[in-house]
Amino acid sequence: MLPRVEDPALLVGVDTLDDAAVYRHRFARAQKCWAHLLRKAIRLALLYPRKKSYQRFLDRLLELYYDAKRVAADGRLSDSGRQQRVTQLENRLCELCQTYLDKTPTAMKPHEQDFFNLLNELVERMLDEELFTFVLVPGVEPTNNLSERLQRTPAQDRKAGRTSKTAAGAHRRSVIVSVLESLRANLEEFTLPNVLNEIHRWMADGISLFRKQWVAMIGIAPVPAPDTG
Repeated sequence: MLPRVEDPALLVGVDTLDDAAVYRHRFARAQKCWAHLLRKAIRLALLYPRKKSYQRFLDRLLELYYDAKRVAADGRLSDSGRQQRVTQLENRLCELCQTYLDKTPTAMKPHEQDFFNLLNELVERMLDEELFTFVLVPGVEPTNNLSERLQRTPAQDRKAGRTSKTAAGAHRRSVIVSVLESLRANLEEFTLPNVLNEIHRWMADGISLFRKQWVAMIGIAPVPAPDTG
């Protein structure tokens, strides 16, 4: 689902998503969803309470994340000041991860492999400059929780079996739900008349609201979709 773009001029090319490979390097700037990272660390700490290193790592990672949020909310900082704070945060994260990477055993149990993968993921996303974009760019969120909450009802429908009984019906339903929830996030007022007006305009012009936002971000003229009717 497409998140709402409050100010396209401000958020040009910035996405806040999980680490799915399909999303990598598709935007000029990106923000890795911290909620996904933290949940992985929390899971290890809860499932393996005897591994005190997992809890210590989680505590320090949470401390770093909350410090980053405080910096992001500090309106007194200039652009150079924010960049300096991000450098400090990155150095702290690098030191934290390296502490545990240096102690990685040769033969790893499954949970140790999960921990090792998380450490590498943090380092890789940091090197890609995708962890602290929300500190540098006002208006960017550190998580994509809002967009995921909008999809919670469809997800619950799937789990409860309240879905279509055929593959074609399931595909049709997923497309309709995705479009409607994306419109909910992007229209000024999510009402039936506004939804119908947007759909009618989309069909007449051959250019969706989402494509108009996309071309505004990347700076090209929109091209109407070919009429296949």
